[in-house]
Amino acid sequence: MLRVAVVGCGVITTRKYIPILKRLHHQASIVGICDVNEKALAEAASRFGIRNTFANLSQLLTEVRPEVVVVCTPPRTHAELVIKALEYRSHVLVEKPMALTPGECREMVDAANGNGRRLGVMHNQVFNPAFERACSMVAAGKIGKFLGMRIFLMTPVEDMTTNRSHWAHRLPGGVVGETGPHAVYLSLALLDKVIDVQVCTKKLLPEFPWSAAEDVRFDLIANNGISSVTLIYGSNQAAAEVEIIGTGGMLKVDLQSRILVKHNRTVGPELLSANAVVRSLVSAIYQTSLGLIRNGFQHAWAKTLDGHYIGINRFLDHVADGAEYRATGEIATEVAEVLEVVIRKLQELQGPMAGQRRP
Repeated sequence: MLRVAVVGCGVITTRKYIPILKRLHHQASIVGICDVNEKALAEAASRFGIRNTFANLSQLLTEVRPEVVVVCTPPRTHAELVIKALEYRSHVLVEKPMALTPGECREMVDAANGNGRRLGVMHNQVFNPAFERACSMVAAGKIGKFLGMRIFLMTPVEDMTTNRSHWAHRLPGGVVGETGPHAVYLSLALLDKVIDVQVCTKKLLPEFPWSAAEDVRFDLIANNGISSVTLIYGSNQAAAEVEIIGTGGMLKVDLQSRILVKHNRTVGPELLSANAVVRSLVSAIYQTSLGLIRNGFQHAWAKTLDGHYIGINRFLDHVADGAEYRATGEIATEVAEVLEVVIRKLQELQGPMAGQRRP
């Protein structure tokens, strides 16, 4: 059983990491938690029955000697904390974004390699069961040759846009620095080396001047296709969808419902026939209904569909047995490098005022 410590006792820790680690009690034991916020630390300890609490990471590392450290602090602190834990010979799983710059990411990877430790990043949606099945289908040629993909992420306006003090506004690229990594790592799961990036934006809500834009779109142009990304921050709706296009079919993944639907509307001599459309719709209804039933039972009985659950479980196996982990430090560094280009082009579009919008 792995000895695990958690650094940072905010919302993501109390909603995801600690409850999941408690459920994975056959693989991991929480030996301590750490936070500079004494109130958050005390509340988490009381709520989850954790005895060992620390306001200082060095003290935690020295006293409880965790084999795995989970870092869930604000992104600007990631590099320092992760490197310190690695130097104490702990394996580290860190929340996304991995760090503020690709340079910091590379320093973290070097620290992991130099100390012979494993470094993982929580790219939770890459572990989404529906997306994993889609990637397997692409690899098996189920939709023919991969041509490209579209990603649509809509974050409700109240989550970040209307909240001037939200930490995301202080990231490079603002809210794009928070949700952009999801779009990039999902894209890189199928793209073969990004060679160009194109960006366009639209400011829709002038009453929130600290938000750089509420409609952000970018294309990641790779050797084997293009990923077209749309990020919306101005609606009260939420969505997370991926479409994957091949020469012989298309896959639609709803990341929130975790349902994958394969579409096939083959065009014959009569162009697109009514029969082809009806067959496609009937197939989509059947696949969606089957997915709802399967996911409902799995969620009700095992609760193992969550990307964080799968990612944490896989990282523990990665540490214990060397199992594959699809979001290593090296992969996350590539994500940071691509996102840096997106953000630079975003800031160029916004002009000299871009850096003054942050609260």
